[in-house]
Amino acid sequence: MTIGFVGVISAYIIIAVLLLSMNIAPRWAWWVKATAIVVTSAFFVVTYYSMIDMMGWPVTERLPPKFQLHWAKVVEPDKLLNQPGAVYMWVEELDANNIPFGIPRAYKLPYTAPLDNGLKDAMDMIAGGQDVGGTAEQFDEQEQRAQQEQNQDAAHEAGQVAHDDTGYTDPNELRVNDQILRFGQLEEVKLPDKDTAAP
Repeated sequence: MTIGFVGVISAYIIIAVLLLSMNIAPRWAWWVKATAIVVTSAFFVVTYYSMIDMMGWPVTERLPPKFQLHWAKVVEPDKLLNQPGAVYMWVEELDANNIPFGIPRAYKLPYTAPLDNGLKDAMDMIAGGQDVGGTAEQFDEQEQRAQQEQNQDAAHEAGQVAHDDTGYTDPNELRVNDQILRFGQLEEVKLPDKDTAAP
């Protein structure tokens, strides 16, 4: 049950209770009735924004840990209109065996150049007839810093200069907010082993 669904149900229950109370006790003071009107009006707003999560609009929630990318649209930033840009992804959650879990959902992510480039490669794979999978792991800042220091030490020992313009230790890793995304060819479905024992 999504937050939007709970919000809609709660809003209508409260509205029904308020209206019933107004009919049962019509001799309430005027300020009680005024408060009821304000609260009822406020829950109309709650209902509206809760419905957005149920109407197919992209959500800004965290991506599932493992998913299949069906399509994506990148809206680049527009400095003239002061628009920050966004990335819209239509993904379907996968379970541990790479079997679809739930239904496809649309997600909205902030625009970043690395994510734009990564999605272009992913979209080329989809256009070529390949299924694209992805993962979204929790970003661990301490682990990331330790990996960067390890890479710098290795580059120093090899007599090279360590460049880290993107801030990612792996070019296949894309950090978006507190998640690290990876895209690649979708792994095959892992079917459970058949029971060969005789009945």
